[in-house]
This record gives sequence, structure tokens and C-alpha cells, in this order.
Amino acid sequence: MKNRSVDRHLEFCTTDYQRQVIKLHISGLSQSAIAKQLSRHPKRVHALISTVHTKAALAGVAPSFNLDRETAPGFATKRVSTAYNTENEIVLQWHIQEPIKQRLELLLEQFAEGLKDELSGLHIPLEPPKAIDKNLMSIYLIGDHHIGLSAWSEETGSEDWDVSKSEKILDDAVDRLVSVSPASEVGCLVNLGDFFHIQDASSSTPNSKNLLDSDGSWGRIIRAGSHLIKRVILRMLEKHKKVMVVNARGNHDPDAALFLNTAIQMYFENDKRVEVLDNFNKFVWFRFGKNLVVTHHGDKINANRLYEAITRNLRKEWGEADHVYCYLGHIHHRDAKEVGGMTIEHFGVLPPPDSWHNASGYGAERTMTCIVLHKEFGEEARLKVNAERLK
Repeated sequence: MKNRSVDRHLEFCTTDYQRQVIKLHISGLSQSAIAKQLSRHPKRVHALISTVHTKAALAGVAPSFNLDRETAPGFATKRVSTAYNTENEIVLQWHIQEPIKQRLELLLEQFAEGLKDELSGLHIPLEPPKAIDKNLMSIYLIGDHHIGLSAWSEETGSEDWDVSKSEKILDDAVDRLVSVSPASEVGCLVNLGDFFHIQDASSSTPNSKNLLDSDGSWGRIIRAGSHLIKRVILRMLEKHKKVMVVNARGNHDPDAALFLNTAIQMYFENDKRVEVLDNFNKFVWFRFGKNLVVTHHGDKINANRLYEAITRNLRKEWGEADHVYCYLGHIHHRDAKEVGGMTIEHFGVLPPPDSWHNASGYGAERTMTCIVLHKEFGEEARLKVNAERLK
């Protein structure tokens, strides 16, 4: 069996930068030499080459390992068995294919590497504001934004909705809240989950596989959402010395939220003023002075189990905090209660109801909230903007 040229790896590149690196690798340059020539870290070059090679191998193309039978569209390599003779020549080879399954780790790695290729060096850290209050944190809470949701006013009784309107209303809401927020030293952006309406190109819910009304292609939606979060953070950097970012994983976007978080981490990786918290855990938490803030999307869990989980897993942090808050999304309207010394609160949303929510009788005031915390005394103020004001 004759091996095909390794330049077949070019077929599995998704960005111009990936193609540039693979071409240099094919030409014989070492990874260190490629990194030096392109002013990149050698680890990045290694990760990029490994990602492209892994992607090709899953499709049945790994010339260096005597594998050159590409899988059919929609299939991936399940198993390869190769028989060699005494001369180390291939005499038989079985290449078993299977329908493509979601490999989250690989997808996340590919997505991250692509974002690093395209975005590194684009963000130039801004000069921090001079007048700040070190005792305050302003928390901007994005309820389920469902970017990608499509709504037709005649069907929903509300207003027509698409990706462009989703972008504009959040841009405008954050701009207004930032402008009226005190000059807190820390601004914290908390995306409470279901930021994306759809998880992938199937336009269906991840678990129940219910078909969703979505606007446009999945690629357009993921790009719009990533750029939207980026713009919001940049606006917050104009007001606050430090910006923290939380992207909770919802029931509509549990994996897409991982991609979003990685994209934002990569974009701001050289800016010490921005901290994007990992979201591998459904619970994402942080401390500010005597405040403990825990976030969760709010799906598949009730108040009692939230209390049990937080007091069990964060017992040290709980014991050191005077004020404990749990911020949730999921139900699309505000609801608050106190359980065992912790305030549990669901927050409203800016988008209108889609056809399913309207037909089921759901609906609430469309708002976005900013909560101001004091290091010592807990919640000191809250600001709110109504969707009607942003029209």
C-alpha cells in the first residue's frame, strides 16, 4: 500500500494560520523554528500541529502511521487493524468506520486553537480608569439571552426577534448600566447560562432533542455571541480597574458555553485586568471581601439542594463569609428567597418569549440587573434597565 503525501493534512486546516504552520512543517522546519519565524510560543505551534493531525486521523488520514483511507462524510474512524509480513509490509488492513460522535475534548481543543490563531495580538490592554472605589464590585447579570432565538411577532404576541436584535439590546443594556454604575474597582460580568439558544447545528435541545426556532447558521450564532461578550467586556474595562467574567453553562448550551469561555479567555489572555473564570463545573463561584457569590444556571436543581451543595463543597468559604448569594437564570423571571442565610435569586431576561414559551403561557418583565456589592456590608445598591427603554 502506497502512503499518500503528508501534505494531505492541509485538507484538515480550518484557518489560514493553520495552513501556514502546516505548510512550514511539511517543508521540514522544526516546531521551534516555526514558532520563531511566526513569533509564536513553541507550545502553541505543537498544539496546533497536534490538533490538525488528530482531526485528520479521526477521518482516517495518518500517512506516517500507514493510514490513508479517508472515512465517508459524516463518519469517523472507530478502529484500525493492520497485518504486516516479516518484511514489515502491510498485507491486510481493516478500517472500521462509525457515525461521527461529539468528542467534546477534541472539539474544545480545536475551537480554542482556532481562536488563538485568529485572535492573539488583537486585544491591546486599555489604560485603567483613575477614579475608583476599592470597596465596591458591580455585578452585571445577563439572564438567559438565547442568542440565535428566532421569534415571529404574529405567533408570539411580542416582537420579531433575531441575532441582530439580540446583539443590539445587550450592547445597549450594558452600556446604560455601566454608565450609571458607581466607579467600582471590580466589574463582574455574570452570564447565567443559555446565552446561546442552540447547542449546535442541529437546532435542538441537547437532552430532549426538541427542535428550536433559530435564526441563521450555527457558525454565525457562535461568532455573534463571542464578539458580543468581547464588546461588553471592553465597555466594562472603561469603567472598572478589573473585570471578572463568569459564563455559566445552561441546559440549552452546556458545551457551547465551554467554547465561549475558551474564546474569551484566549482573547484577553494578555490582559491582566481581565479574569475569566473556568466553567467546567456547573457551579462557578468567587469571593469579594466578606461576600461569597455562587452562580449556577438553575436547571435540574432546587433551593434545598443548592443549599446542601454549597455548604458541603464550599464549607470553608461559607464559614468566612458574612454575605452569601446564589445567582441563577433558567426560569426567565425574577424570583428570590432566603435559605439558611443565603439569598437565592433568579434573574429576568431581555429577549421576548419564543413560540414555545408564549404557547405555554410564560412571560415576564424584560430586564437586566446590575448589583453593587460592598466588601464589608454586602449588597449596597442595584440598578435595572428595562427592554422598553432600550427601543
